Amino acid sequence: MSAPGCLDRGCEGCQGCIDDCSCIATVAANRNPISSVVAGLLFGVGWWFVIDGTVNTSIEDKHQAIGVISSVGLFMVNAISSEMLSGEVYTDGFLGTTGARVWLLIGLVMSFGSLIASTWVMIEVYIKHGYDYAGACVFLQNCLIFISSLVFKFGRGSEPSW
Repeated sequence: MSAPGCLDRGCEGCQGCIDDCSCIATVAANRNPISSVVAGLLFGVGWWFVIDGTVNTSIEDKHQAIGVISSVGLFMVNAISSEMLSGEVYTDGFLGTTGARVWLLIGLVMSFGSLIASTWVMIEVYIKHGYDYAGACVFLQNCLIFISSLVFKFGRGSEPSW
């Protein structure tokens, strides 16, 4: 519960609001599952947009490949743990920490490149020719997959909490 008068007086009376809120501790304790669920929902909604756009307005197959590349980028980004990037745990292998960093960079470039490509396709191919919904579906798919990738990568803590 919030402190008495917390919402009535604006920020002046909010000293006890956060201290009294038990939901912050719950969210912090369940950080990994919450971020995983949010990322999964964003990913699923993104693909739902392009499926709906394909069924209703016939998005071209070649433009669906942008979402596939974005999805591969999501898997590449999230295949690398923070320990691999810092070199704390991962020292063996062909390229070691450098290989993990290059892998992460390639995954981020694929994800961000797909976002740029979907923006270009939305404007050049669909909106200029009056297919606003199809263009929005292609863009929203890639935007939500990109956000999902970031939420899944940076929203999780380092120790597992299952």
